[in-house]
Parts: sequence; C-alpha cells; structure tokens
Amino acid sequence: MKIIKATIYTIRSEGLKPIILRLETDEGISGLGEAATAYGSGGTGAAGMLKDLCARFVIGADPTGINQLVAEMYDQSFWLKNPGGIAGAALSAIEQALWDIRARSLEVPVYDLFGGRMRDSLSYYANGWYFGAKSVAELLKQAEAAVQDGHTALKMYPLAKVQPNGTLRHTVNRNADERHAVREAIDFVAQVRRTVGPDVDLMLDLAGGLSVGDTIRFARGLEDLDIAFIEEINDPGDLGALQQIGAKTVIPIACGERQYLRYGFRDLLERRVVSIIQPDLGNTGGIAETHKIAAMADAYGVKVQPHVCGSTVAATIAAHFSASLPNFYVQEHFPYWARVPGWVEVATEPFENCLKDGALPIPEGPGYGVTLDEPTVKDHIWAEVS
Repeated sequence: MKIIKATIYTIRSEGLKPIILRLETDEGISGLGEAATAYGSGGTGAAGMLKDLCARFVIGADPTGINQLVAEMYDQSFWLKNPGGIAGAALSAIEQALWDIRARSLEVPVYDLFGGRMRDSLSYYANGWYFGAKSVAELLKQAEAAVQDGHTALKMYPLAKVQPNGTLRHTVNRNADERHAVREAIDFVAQVRRTVGPDVDLMLDLAGGLSVGDTIRFARGLEDLDIAFIEEINDPGDLGALQQIGAKTVIPIACGERQYLRYGFRDLLERRVVSIIQPDLGNTGGIAETHKIAAMADAYGVKVQPHVCGSTVAATIAAHFSASLPNFYVQEHFPYWARVPGWVEVATEPFENCLKDGALPIPEGPGYGVTLDEPTVKDHIWAEVS
C-alpha cells in the first residue's frame, strides 16, 4: 500500500478555521488528520508546512510504516526539531492520518491500536457556553442555561472582556496598568460560581494574562471558590514563573497546549508543579507521541486532559486517545459551535451532537469513524499533492 494523494483543506468558518488533511492510498483507503491551528493566527502556515512535508516525504510512502515515516520527517526536515506550533501541527496532522489509514485497513477503531479502550464514555467539561454573550449579565444567564442543559463542568476565561459583538477579547501586556484587574476577575469568577451553584465543576483559563505577582494574588483570592484547576497561569515555557506561582497556590495547575513533542514536556514534568497536562494531539507530534507524553506524566503522578479546540475531526481523534489512556482526567468539549453565525461543520455527524447521558460516548470507528461532508469541504480545498 502506498500514499498517492494528499488533500489539504482550509475551512473558512467563523469561530474556528480548521486545517484538515486527507491522505489517500492506492488501495482506496484514506485517513484524516487535523492541525491544531484552527484558532489564533497561523493556519495557512501550517497548511504550507503540510504541503511541503507531504510532497517531500509522504507521497509514495508506505502508510503502515508510521514510526519510520515520522522519524524521517523529524530528522530530515530540519524544522521539526524543537518545532513550535506551526511545524508541530503539520507533523501531527500527518501522523494522525497515518493511524486512521492503518486502523481502517484492519477494520478496527484507532484506540484498538493503542491497547484498546479502558472506558465506555468520557467525562467532559463544556467550553464555549458563553458564545454570543454581549455583557457580563448575558454571560451569567448563559452559564445558568448551560447547567440547565445538563453540563456539570464549565470552563471560563476570567480575564477576557466580553465584547459587544458577542466575542471575548483576551488581555494585552498582562493587564500591567489595570490596577483593578485582579479584583474584578476574582469578582467575576465569584459571580459565575454563585450562578452555577456548588455542585458544578469550574475550570479557569488565564492564557498567561497576568504578571507573576498578580497571578499569585488572583489564585489566592479564589481558594474558597472550589476551582477544579487554573490553566496556563503564565506564558508557556517560563518554567521559573510556573514554579514561583505554583508554590503559592493550592489550586491544581494545568498547562501544555503550547508544548511540543515529548521533549517539550520533559522539563515541565520534572519541575513537579503541574497537576494536569493538556497536550494537543494536533501539535504535539500526533497520537503516538502524545501517548508517550501521557506515559511520562503518569510516572510523575500527573493526570491528562487533552486540549481540544478544533473541528469534529480533532475532537474525535482526541476521544480515541482518551479512551485508552490510564491517567485520563476529563475531556474538553465545545457543545455550542452551531450557535456561532457562519460556523461550518465539516463532518456528516457532528461530534458536538454526540452527548449521551451526560458523557461523551467513545467513537466506534473503523479508524476514527469520521466521514467528511464532501459537498461542504470541496469548496475549502487549499492544495492537492500527488
């Protein structure tokens, strides 16, 4: 079996702009992957890196030799060593698609290739429940509505400002000149806690939005609010700041969405500061690499919550990963993408619709079990390589 074609899609959607890869073989089996650049800026950079890697390394290769092909790309492309988010995302999408092909050729789900599933469903927290809120008052109403919808865990961005157009704007310059930013953020979290009640898990994401001192003040002000974890309490890679803040709070710390390959997690875990790592399978090097990262975390007594902010393709791949993971903690889930005007669904069966009995069911496959909605995605082809 050989790979004969790669199709790269840049989905021009609102809310997210996913970068999706489909690899096709000479035996009629294809596989899907997604680069973790659907948010922020850099999607076309990842698409370009995908095109270059596919042209040089992937077309004509045997898709069953996954380890060899990944090693070849890592050692010969130059930019995949200490890759960063763009190059790491391209490598990850290719690796994911190779596992999809392998599993489909064997007519099994991908998690069976990693030891089989350890659970029948995944606990999750809801993200995106605030979509469309144009004021703090509206956001609080949507928090209450999310709980009424059956979501028992919510993640929020306490430093982000609600915009009149219904979006959130993250901080700039760590709110250095905003004297009341910490007090206002603590009050904001307290309002959400009062709204959702004591039985709902509440997670916070700071996106590195405060100085070290202000982050310590903020965390201490939350200690009576039963916060499940605080995510990205400082800029990624600043392990000194992470250790400084971690020594001053009892709230569990989570991070990892902007760490790449197992080498990027080694020093993080050795500091013994984080309680939860959040690798994104769309930039860490792929599903096998993330299993290695998870095994490293398990040796340090650290739980894993895969970071997921992508299309149905990315969400389903992450579910296959979590199904077979011993130290799985909770799944990130966006159940409200359809609320965003201009949202484009890429799959015939949207992942956000699969909630059942308060949990995410494990996809069955074969492969990841995702089928692209061809009439939709054909209008979003960015490049084809053969």
